[in-house]
Amino acid sequence: MKLFTEYPEKDELNYYNLVAEQVRIQMDKLYKDEERALRDTHAKTHASVEGNLEIFDFDEQSIKTELAKRTRLTQEQLNGISLKQGLFATPKQYPVQLRFANGRTNVENDYVEDTRSMSVKVIGVEGERFEQSYEPNTQDIIVQNAKIFFIKTIKYYYEFFGSIVESEKAAQKWLRTHPRQLLALAKVTARTPKSLLTERYWSGSAYALGLKPDFDQSQPGLVPVDYPAVIKYAFTPVSCQPPHQSMRYQSRPGIPKLPFINRAKALGLDESKPDNYYRDELIEQLSKTDALYCWDFGIQFQTNPKMSIDDVTIRWSEKKSPFFTVGRLTVKHQIIDFDKQYDSAENLRFSPWNGLVVHRPVGALNRLRNVVYPIVAKYRYQKRGLNY
Repeated sequence: MKLFTEYPEKDELNYYNLVAEQVRIQMDKLYKDEERALRDTHAKTHASVEGNLEIFDFDEQSIKTELAKRTRLTQEQLNGISLKQGLFATPKQYPVQLRFANGRTNVENDYVEDTRSMSVKVIGVEGERFEQSYEPNTQDIIVQNAKIFFIKTIKYYYEFFGSIVESEKAAQKWLRTHPRQLLALAKVTARTPKSLLTERYWSGSAYALGLKPDFDQSQPGLVPVDYPAVIKYAFTPVSCQPPHQSMRYQSRPGIPKLPFINRAKALGLDESKPDNYYRDELIEQLSKTDALYCWDFGIQFQTNPKMSIDDVTIRWSEKKSPFFTVGRLTVKHQIIDFDKQYDSAENLRFSPWNGLVVHRPVGALNRLRNVVYPIVAKYRYQKRGLNY
């Protein structure tokens, strides 16, 4: 295994077709008889929020110096890494559109164990774009409040997703027979934060930082492909005033620590009524005229081949490879009328493949996303009578 290299999976192309068919079946199962279709995962929208992403004039040389200490890269390899390209090319302020959501397939109560995602659409990003990009000048960054994903291979994704299509009982059986995946799922869904505005979010999957001159886009998934550098993203909540200290994680008040305790009962809630805690909290906090929330936008380099690019169940250690801050995301006071904004929020599309070629998504999960996301988006748009 080499640094900055993604590797194909056995029978990968065949699994693309199998998963694609599963996704179509699942979308029909969920929404064939419905007037509207939601996403196949991250179905519950909490809110659509406006913000600002500032890219800093960061010190590229100091980052390279630190990278040299943590890797065995030659000086020639280090010289081939360019941090200031694409979204990071120049110091700039970008407007952003954020979608906060839960991770499950169905719309569940917010006290249910789940991931919480923040999809970031950076507006006004110029440069050479992917052929499959569906917008002319945006860069999508999808992050969730977990460092890893719980499915390690495309083959496992096919098996697990197939069990979901079959039944909830079948999915539970698959997880019981794959204890490592079950443990990873427990880690992914472990956090029930006090607020989505003070939560930390990671990309989980990896992205290229630039392409080599001889890069052939038809090769990933067929042969090993290497890049000048590979990174992950994170948004870390910080105080908005200098020195911008990191904020400690806080759990939603009343959430029991033991997993077998009935959460609704512990919170004093009626299970028959919807719990939209995160939506209500977002609306309430941002309605305050002095509302101001900040996240440091950081990048983390793969510094050892054992920090797998393709197996996203492997956590990249921040002790061995810290995040370098390259920008700051800010959200200020705004009035959110969820009912009025719901349609526009649901019509938003997010994909790691909507953006600049220098930020190419890499690894097995991202290659699979390039197959799955267009199918789900087309289904949703057709149901809504929108042009795809």
